[in-house]
Amino acid sequence: MFHLDRIDEMTLLRMRHGPVNAMDLEFCREFLYVLSDLENSDTAGVLLTGNDRVFSAGVDLKRWLREDDEYVEPFLDALDNLFGQAFRFGKPLVAVINSHAIAGGCMLANAADYRVIAPHAKIGIPEMRIGVPLPMTAIEIMRFVARRDAFPRIVNVGATFVGDEAVAVGLADEVVSEEAMMEVGLQRLRELTAIPPPAFQLTKRQIRDPIWRQVEQNRITWQKRFIEVWQSPATREAVRRYVEERLSK
Repeated sequence: MFHLDRIDEMTLLRMRHGPVNAMDLEFCREFLYVLSDLENSDTAGVLLTGNDRVFSAGVDLKRWLREDDEYVEPFLDALDNLFGQAFRFGKPLVAVINSHAIAGGCMLANAADYRVIAPHAKIGIPEMRIGVPLPMTAIEIMRFVARRDAFPRIVNVGATFVGDEAVAVGLADEVVSEEAMMEVGLQRLRELTAIPPPAFQLTKRQIRDPIWRQVEQNRITWQKRFIEVWQSPATREAVRRYVEERLSK
């Protein structure tokens, strides 16, 4: 599911879950374990990237359709926790968006401290167009990174952006050629790990804790409704049509 390599004092973390790193319950739970283990290890920072084909295509909608309602709540809980843990990760985290980062993949990439993106890589939340809502943590991550005038297009409309467009709306920090992505990603990670850890951690918490408090204050209010929409027959039917039309070709 994940492949870890040590590069000097840092860790390269590659997602290796099926052809497109689709997110299911097992993926989220294992990722949570990996992040916790890395945070408690002696690694100085983490470089996160996808496989040769994609960064992540987001939620495994085909798996979700095969499961009953008993799968939905623990899966959404694990997914929301994953976004939160990545966003609050106590060490430098750099995302190398080597190819498409869609929906959950977009959230995961934007939880990082710095994001480099390939010129051809598409990023965004197109599933919003079919009525699949975002968990509270994901909404706040998007609010945190997105340019204010672009936020409605990203969250409400489900627009996607490529390369320079992603940087312009706040979904990436830097466009880098495919050949140089890993080198530049490592360079950006080294710049962050060069900051003394206590100073980095304190500054990161000061920047991100207000966002996290907003999540915690509103999560209970919205989580029940969020799960109800995901479990509704209308949402399931909309996802089924989307999968048949777009993902089963």
